[in-house]
Amino acid sequence: METRILIAADDEKSLAGLSNLLADLQYATAIAASLDDAAQAATRFAPDVLIVGLSLAPDDDFGALAQRLRAACGARSPMLIALGGWGESQHRDAALAAGFDVHLVRPVGLDQLTFILSMVA
Repeated sequence: METRILIAADDEKSLAGLSNLLADLQYATAIAASLDDAAQAATRFAPDVLIVGLSLAPDDDFGALAQRLRAACGARSPMLIALGGWGESQHRDAALAAGFDVHLVRPVGLDQLTFILSMVA
């Protein structure tokens, strides 16, 4: 069974690049460029993993972002990965406290990403 990954971010280049990389690694991917699109895709695509740009958070409320996406997934409990541009501990702590399982900083290293995704299988 292949791992299904939904990538949601408001940067088209990031979306395309990460989606292509993951597809090359044999993951099934879907992309969304807004929070509304991500919530709809999470319902339809049934992802095992959501990689979400923190810039999609309404009013920088990471909790609202995580809650909306988890609600869209229903009873499923996919791994929720925050993707941000800041690497300080307070940003990581805020994302984890908001309900994300992992916090990654752009650019994400291939080894780091494949290690995290290996935990989903």
